[in-house]
Amino acid sequence: MPERPYTLLSCSVSLDGYLGDQTPRLALSNDADFDRVDEVRAWSDAIMVGAVTVRTDNPRLLVRSQARRDWRTARGLTASPMKITVTERADLDAQSNFFTTGEVEKLVYTSTARVRDARARLGPVATIVIVVCGALVLGLIAWALKRRRVAQM
Repeated sequence: MPERPYTLLSCSVSLDGYLGDQTPRLALSNDADFDRVDEVRAWSDAIMVGAVTVRTDNPRLLVRSQARRDWRTARGLTASPMKITVTERADLDAQSNFFTTGEVEKLVYTSTARVRDARARLGPVATIVIVVCGALVLGLIAWALKRRRVAQM
């Protein structure tokens, strides 16, 4: 049994090789791609995004297809996967879509130095998880998620 969840990285890249910047959002996907992402999302136990994505894109991170939500609930799962974000500064808006949409568990991983800020700002809308080290280490977070029964994200 692997010590970490199976992790699939999904991102859109422009033809000139850019992932994104601070300019207004440019749609890089089409309906077929949105459907593919929704299918992957439906099969996942969790979705992890960085704090910058929460701030700039304000994602809902929900399974969109009713048939896929029904399939998940028939299996005893929530309609959409758990939401996870990683933040060093903990300066996220508790009213963002990440926290206010979907009846799913929301986890915020942050460093020991920011726990007080994270709990004050986000404690009512998410579970704050401390990474006991100076820097946020994704390998350690993945190991901890496996302990929370996240097999695929």
